[in-house]
Amino acid sequence: MLTYLLDVGDLADARFVVSPLNETALSLFHLNHVHGTARHLTAWRREADARSDRYDRELVDALVSPSGKQIPDFLTPITAPSAGRPSFEVHLADLAATAPEAAHAELAELTEDGPPSPALARLLALDDPAPVIAEALAAYHDAAIAPVWPAVHRILESDVTHRGRELATGGPARLFESLSPRVEWTRAGELSVDLACTKSSGRFSSGGRGLILMPSVFISRVTIAHDPRRTAPHVGYPARGSATLAESSPPVADDALRRLIGTAKADLLAALGEPAAVVDLARTLGVSPSAISQSLKVLSTNGLVDSSRYGRRVLYRRTALGEDRVRHGGGHGS
Repeated sequence: MLTYLLDVGDLADARFVVSPLNETALSLFHLNHVHGTARHLTAWRREADARSDRYDRELVDALVSPSGKQIPDFLTPITAPSAGRPSFEVHLADLAATAPEAAHAELAELTEDGPPSPALARLLALDDPAPVIAEALAAYHDAAIAPVWPAVHRILESDVTHRGRELATGGPARLFESLSPRVEWTRAGELSVDLACTKSSGRFSSGGRGLILMPSVFISRVTIAHDPRRTAPHVGYPARGSATLAESSPPVADDALRRLIGTAKADLLAALGEPAAVVDLARTLGVSPSAISQSLKVLSTNGLVDSSRYGRRVLYRRTALGEDRVRHGGGHGS
């Protein structure tokens, strides 16, 4: 059990932070495959795997401990913004500026439950590993997080709106208790978090630093980032409505179909469950309209899609052969 002692000033300075970098870092727990992943992240992880040629998979895997329970704290250098929402680029610059001695110390902690992977050993041998990690996370974010960020962002912002209503109607007690059954608030100003591990257990004063609350679609239980040297205490919690990410994730084709016609064209064919225009398909799959048009031309030439004009819009749909390929993967229908 970890307990924060908060005063009136801490509550007044409590902030919700929606951070693309935080989500990018937390997603590594699911990418690593050490543990099974939540159902709403299955399609996301499959797509992240399919795009692993776009980022350094060995390096980002090395940022999670062998047990799958820990990542370095400097991957989430989150401070409460004075105004607006912090951008991925701003937080990534903070990460890249991590002092070498701090980065080495936190990377070394990943070896406490197992020997370092070759990629982690290479990071530990660098004089200044943080800029290298920042560059790798930027490529990973572009490939694995950016395509689903609009849906993730909608879920996180909706959660913040909901928690604001809880605070307005029920005060701090209702707000904190709504985060998780593991969180408890007392009128004496004590915020207690029941943690699965005891590494950070104890009672700590916030020291007038406020409190940062961070919803996430990539965690299933409340977490804390506690370091008296940092700014405000951080409490992460599962975002309300995270399960809807599965409904918002881009469709993913069968592996056999991907091997047969390629990932891009297979996923495009899978996305044509209903007739759609090029711009709609581009938005759904997170690629450019020109790339969609090129793939549609190939699919049309091979009899897998056809098109019809409705006013000014051209809608594409799967043919009977296209339907058969999606239904049976790369094999033949019965």
